[in-house]
Amino acid sequence: MAHPASAAGWSGSLPSAVANAPADCPQSREPAFRDRGLRNAGHPDRPQFPNTSTSIKVLGVKTLILRPARWITLAGALVLAAAAVAVLPAPARAAVAAFERESEWSTGHVGKMTVHNNTPATMAGWRVEFDLPPGTSISHHWNAELARVGTRYVFTSLPWNGTLGPGASTSFGWVSTGTGTPQACLVNNAPCAGARPDVSAPTTPANPRTSTGSQTFTLRWDASTDDRGVDRYEIFSNGTQIATTTETSHTMPPPPPMVFTFGIRAVDAAGNASPFAIIKLGAVPDSQPPSTPTNLRLTGPQDGHYRITWDDSRDNVFVAGYEVQQSGTVSGVSWVGTPFAYGVSRGYGTYAFRVRAFDSSGNFSAPAYIGIAVDPPPPTP
Repeated sequence: MAHPASAAGWSGSLPSAVANAPADCPQSREPAFRDRGLRNAGHPDRPQFPNTSTSIKVLGVKTLILRPARWITLAGALVLAAAAVAVLPAPARAAVAAFERESEWSTGHVGKMTVHNNTPATMAGWRVEFDLPPGTSISHHWNAELARVGTRYVFTSLPWNGTLGPGASTSFGWVSTGTGTPQACLVNNAPCAGARPDVSAPTTPANPRTSTGSQTFTLRWDASTDDRGVDRYEIFSNGTQIATTTETSHTMPPPPPMVFTFGIRAVDAAGNASPFAIIKLGAVPDSQPPSTPTNLRLTGPQDGHYRITWDDSRDNVFVAGYEVQQSGTVSGVSWVGTPFAYGVSRGYGTYAFRVRAFDSSGNFSAPAYIGIAVDPPPPTP
């Protein structure tokens, strides 16, 4: 392999071992809520965190130190009642591949791609493919087999580096002529950056109804929709799960002559579930609302989201779900025991959320409130 040291204007090494240099710390900027008294004067005991740490502080509860460089404070003044939240389902895990330039010069660079096995199982072989823009091509490569079709480069593992245990990684590299970088990168036919977490629940099953036969009783509903597909439907009777099905109906023996409340919810493969569709048999009027959600917890960030979780409300008949509002607008609806996930990409500032439980008759609980204040990192020393 020709060493690129002779290339005009080149400086660096091949390959370099200094890939772990710290990232630049972003410049501090004042958040929009400074004049609201939530900084400094409002929190004289606020600790000063290092640039590489993130703090999530739930006032009066606990403090978690997390990474990377950003810290969050739960604004205690905004917690008007014991607020609630639910758990974010774990995203599907897969292999990921990360690109970096190890060295560069005016007409090219040394590229490095690291393949990491994020799955709980051993990976037997890997394949990384990507496009390079016009004017850029690969002249030499190492630690992988290479096949090229037009602008598409396909790297596959060698016998000695293809088997990766859970959490293990390996890398391969190349010398590029031209300054372009990989585009449309796939690892084992999935995005190199990894699949985004699935935090969207299916829609509530519509048009719930019943039909009867000589010895049967059938619940029916219209199909739900989901951004990644509905996996199953779960059927509850008076708050207890009695069946799971992939169909839009469930047949059972006729129930005895008493009050029954059936709930049907759609669930996707990630465990996100819709609010319940309700069918009542022999029900009397219900005007009693559920209890307010309790036991506030806040965790994150994880996969680009914070997680707000609460303990389930109680109701004399059936808790159908939870309504979550952000600044007066309904941000989402969660079923009993599932998550509301809040994206962290909305910038610095304060965000107030209201959570209410609702029952099968449409009665809403008193609201619980939670406030999140997002601060920028401290300035560079």
